[in-house]
Amino acid sequence: MRILASSDLHYNIPRSQEPTRELAKQVINRQGDVFILAGDIAGVDITLFAEALELFSGFKGIKLLVPGNHDLWVNNGISSLKKWQKMLPLIADEYDFIMLDGNPQIIGDIGFAGNIGWYDYSFRDESLNVPIEFYQAKIGPGRALYNDELGKFNINPDELDHIHRSITGAWNDRKFVKLEMSDSEFTALLADRLKKDIETIYDKCEKMVTVTHHLSTRELVWYRGDPNWDFSAAFLGSQLFADIVKQYPKIVYHLTGHNHKAARCKISSA
Repeated sequence: MRILASSDLHYNIPRSQEPTRELAKQVINRQGDVFILAGDIAGVDITLFAEALELFSGFKGIKLLVPGNHDLWVNNGISSLKKWQKMLPLIADEYDFIMLDGNPQIIGDIGFAGNIGWYDYSFRDESLNVPIEFYQAKIGPGRALYNDELGKFNINPDELDHIHRSITGAWNDRKFVKLEMSDSEFTALLADRLKKDIETIYDKCEKMVTVTHHLSTRELVWYRGDPNWDFSAAFLGSQLFADIVKQYPKIVYHLTGHNHKAARCKISSA
């Protein structure tokens, strides 16, 4: 079986649209058996999510996807959970993609399971010594200081050292993702779902491939030694997913997106 995979099209960004069209042509011409999109296909606008999927309509094999955090971005009072559970699966189905979240598949003798994954701050750089409240709010201490938001954290400006003050970034999920639960709760929900989906088909296939948009292990996280960059590592994924994957020897590949950097590592079975 020939499996093709990609991720992070970010088709809502104008400069990403022509590369996505070119990628679609390459995917179609390579004539694989299965094509997987591992999230961050578009953004708030679901019409662009649909437009991106339509580009792959010429692919003759089975098309699978998991959404990414950008695909859960919403505005105008829409719930991210509704978009994830109701809207995205309908669009995927319309363009002959199977959304794997809660919907594992067996193709030939290979099983496929996966979901968006999420983050629980387990990948944070603890050497930065940033209080967990800033991760929960998805805002750097420096940004909170300059935005006059430190009062929300019951922290006096004098308590911030020079490294804290230099962390002026913010993770945009804070503005555009409306989950109605904490990040840790959503991560646990998705980890549990992945485990159940694996076990649903595990005895019925010879091998398995699993997929999450978010990273599954700290080994894939790219730390730079730049406090702003490394603060964002907290939002890249969770070790919970690797801990699940390594329990099942039939899983030969676990694919992720999100990092915008090609990398691979070995997750040993328990």
